[in-house]
Order: sequence, then C-alpha cells, then structure tokens
Amino acid sequence: MGGRVTRWRRFERQEATLEYWEVRQEGIRCFLRWGSDRTPGRASTSMLDDEEQARRHAARKINDRLRKGFVEVAPPCDPAEAELEAPVLDVITRATGPHAPAHQYLPVDGFDQVHRRAHAPDHPMGFYEYYVLRDNGRSTVRFAVRARTHQADTVAPFLEFLCSRRDLAFDGRSHHKVPLPSPVGSFDFALFCSPALGRACAAHPAAAARVATAFPVFNCEIGDEDPEVLVDARIHGHGALPYSDWGRPPQPVVDLRFDVQPSPYRRTQPFRVHRSADLQKLMDMLPQASPQSWLEVRSFRGETTRLAPGTVPPFADMLSFLTD
Repeated sequence: MGGRVTRWRRFERQEATLEYWEVRQEGIRCFLRWGSDRTPGRASTSMLDDEEQARRHAARKINDRLRKGFVEVAPPCDPAEAELEAPVLDVITRATGPHAPAHQYLPVDGFDQVHRRAHAPDHPMGFYEYYVLRDNGRSTVRFAVRARTHQADTVAPFLEFLCSRRDLAFDGRSHHKVPLPSPVGSFDFALFCSPALGRACAAHPAAAARVATAFPVFNCEIGDEDPEVLVDARIHGHGALPYSDWGRPPQPVVDLRFDVQPSPYRRTQPFRVHRSADLQKLMDMLPQASPQSWLEVRSFRGETTRLAPGTVPPFADMLSFLTD
C-alpha cells in the first residue's frame, strides 16, 4: 500500500534443469512466479484476508520450497528498478512499442499538474485517461472515463476535488470512501485506492507502485466498513463495478451468506461478494427449499437481514434495503 515497493525473493534448485521460484508479499497479496531454464515462466497471485495471513501464506510457501531442496539466492537485476524514480508518464511513454504511436499526455487547462490522454474517443469503447501528478511527477492518481459518458462539466468538479486530495491514496491505507461536497453527475462519493488495490498500471512494473486510482461511486456501492479484500472483489471481481462508466446506474453491495438446499450454490458461512442476480436466484429458490435453509443479506451500511423459506419478501424490497 501507499506506493511501497517490495522486492522479490528468489529460490533455485539444480537437478536435470535449473528451476527457480520467486515470491513477493505486498499487503494482502502474495505474488509467485516460477519456471526453469528450459520452460516458460508462470505466475500467480493469491489474496488473503489481511496482511498477517498473507505473511503466513508466504512463509508456508517458502518453507515448502526449502523442504524440496531449493536454496535462496540473490535475485537477478530487474530492469524496471532503474526507472523507479523516473516520472510516471515518462515510464509509460517509453514503454510504447517501436511501431506504436507515441502516447500523448497533454496538460489540462485550468488544473495544475494534470494531464489527459484520449484513447480513440470516437470509438464505442474509447475513453479518456487522466493523471493527477504529485511529487514532481514521480507518483500520480489516475482515473478513466468512457468516451460515451465523458462530459467536461462533470469531470471538472471531480478534478477539483481530486487535486485538493491527491496525497490521500498514498497515506498507507488501502482505500478511502469520501463524500463529495456536491454531486459529480449522479455520484455522491469518491473512492481512493492505493496502487496495490487500484492496479492501474500493472503492465508497467516501474510505475505500478506509484499510480493510485480514484473514481466517483454511489454510496451503496462500497461498504462503509469494507476491508481491502472486499473492496478488491467489488472493483475487480466477478461482476465488478464498471467504474469508468460515469453513466451507470447504482450497483449496490450484495454480500451474502447462505445454506439453501437444494440449489446450485455452494453453502458459505462468511459473507462473500455476490451480484444482484445471485440474490434474486437464491430468493426464487428459497420458497421451495428445505425448511432448514436460510439466506442472510448484508448492505453497505453493515445492516443484515435473514430470510427463510417462509419469509421471502419481494425482490424490490431487498433492492431498497441494499440501496437506501
């Protein structure tokens, strides 16, 4: 979080081939990559509920490799480390392929240290990308807006709000849900995400830990007391918020835990992030389910309601519970 860069630890084992295995833990995430001198490398990412669980997960993985005969060695030099202090927009621009058109990040009139790039604005999937720079351009807060919902008189007040809070996403916390002083379009809150949570520049390792994310949200879309793992699921998981679409309707928090039998859904004890469609399907199944079946729904305010086969309200009432 907060732009902190963690280093990879590398382990090797020499048998028929030289095998390598690398691990890096950053906040609640554990990154792995492995391979050999004869095979392409592979990678995976695990996300745990909190940093302590992530540390234990990484330690277990390391101990497993040590038991299998791997030995820790110094990692090879990472070319990206040479650019860790370079301005973010320079890093991104230099990463452009030799035959691709150069990126053009143009200053936005009326705003200090704000740059914008238009990506095929006339295409149905085109968008505008904004960078609010800080620390002499060595870090930045980014947001994007789909071209079809991009309006200058809506973006301008959000930029004003963001420019006065450009340090907020780098204070060490994973995220901040902040009320807007006046609505931005239909939105009433903003969500600030640390670089690790926002994943805005994952394709550019030298810049990734220095690019935070911010975008407007409806109050009901992010839980008031959400831990990072739930916010990550809401903005990156299945049915994630289309947060570059500034014309979207609200997508309220739908946290569920349940045991509905019979149903195609696997029983869950902790609350998990779901879609409104999942809630509707479970509610449709509940009247015919076994008497022991139950379904609990939690809203963005942390309020919960419990449904049973004999107490299933209209779906519209549940939507009101989730959005009001």
